[in-house]
Amino acid sequence: MIAAQHCWPLLILLSFCSQVGLQRPPETPTAASSFVKSTHVFRHVGPDTLALDLRIPSVSIANAPGVVFVHGGGFSAGQRDRGAHTLLLDSLAMRGIPSASISYRLTMKDKGFGCLVPSREKQAAVEAAAEDLKAALDWLQQAPAALALPDNWVAMGSSAGAEAAMWSGYGAHPHAWRGIVAFSGAVTDTLTLPSLPSSFFAVHGHCDAVVPPGRDLHRSCRESDAGGWWLCGGLCWADRITDAGGLATTREYCTGDHMVCNSAMLDPALQHELILWLNGLGRNQETQRAFKSPDGHFSSGPCPHPCE
Repeated sequence: MIAAQHCWPLLILLSFCSQVGLQRPPETPTAASSFVKSTHVFRHVGPDTLALDLRIPSVSIANAPGVVFVHGGGFSAGQRDRGAHTLLLDSLAMRGIPSASISYRLTMKDKGFGCLVPSREKQAAVEAAAEDLKAALDWLQQAPAALALPDNWVAMGSSAGAEAAMWSGYGAHPHAWRGIVAFSGAVTDTLTLPSLPSSFFAVHGHCDAVVPPGRDLHRSCRESDAGGWWLCGGLCWADRITDAGGLATTREYCTGDHMVCNSAMLDPALQHELILWLNGLGRNQETQRAFKSPDGHFSSGPCPHPCE
């Protein structure tokens, strides 16, 4: 078995970035299995050489998609091989889900991503990352047969990476992905939902003031600020998908802030829910909304109490 990588110090991570009433998809493996990890270059763009880390389980869940993960860091920092997401991907691989954790262009390095950064530059950073994400998918779909990769893939990301995954899945490349998973993600509020949108799994802190869970301004900026960027967060976007007749699953942390983009990935209950969702893609799916209850499980419905 490949040893799990050590978690990047939590302080650095956070600087960026029986359940009641829930229908269960088909059974999923619970016993841990081994996996093989390898690194591959998938794109050269300008001065950047972009690579991905593959995790291929010794035994994969039949017909389950693979995961392409995009790390967070405000489009200015973060690494594909450091952070809470590496532990999540290790856990998924040991339970039969292959993955690719990717590098992408950090176009906002030395610029930041706050209220003084024009919203058009923020959106351009999202679009550049989504372009790199699609390049990674193209590489995976054209990879040698000896790698035994799945035919279908889900785009998954945290914070900035979730914004890139959502933009790719519902904006730039709406029919390329089997599904989209967003840890504390959002899309620009002006985005029009595509026809037949991919299934969506949103994880968000109810009290996130950086990337709002609903419709609100990024980082609590003023609308008059250069960076006054109106967003539709994970819970907002899930509602738009379900209102249009699509499928969306949400897992809401009632007292959680933006740090949920990291902490949820280490939550065993959330990992379990995510594996069930991945295993059920394309069969026995239904729209679900749930919040993390005090007993440590996810219970049906939205958070019962507002933030204080």
